[in-house]
Amino acid sequence: MDNKKITSTKDTTNTSPVQDFWKNLASLLKVKTIITLVIIAVLAVLSINGSIEPDKFLTIATMVVAFYFGTQSEKKP
Repeated sequence: MDNKKITSTKDTTNTSPVQDFWKNLASLLKVKTIITLVIIAVLAVLSINGSIEPDKFLTIATMVVAFYFGTQSEKKP
């Protein structure tokens, strides 16, 4: 019989759900995210007020969100 030691590969980086929440919130609050959310909010208010037509709002909002998620997916392999 082999007398090999069995070592545990247990992950010692246990984090609490609160720590995970704060890490996720910090990663969300980046300049690109803030700008995207502000643009969507402004366009929504302008559309509700009648300053721009809803179909133009939909087109612009779709482009902004598509650009945001398109650049996010480029970062991750």
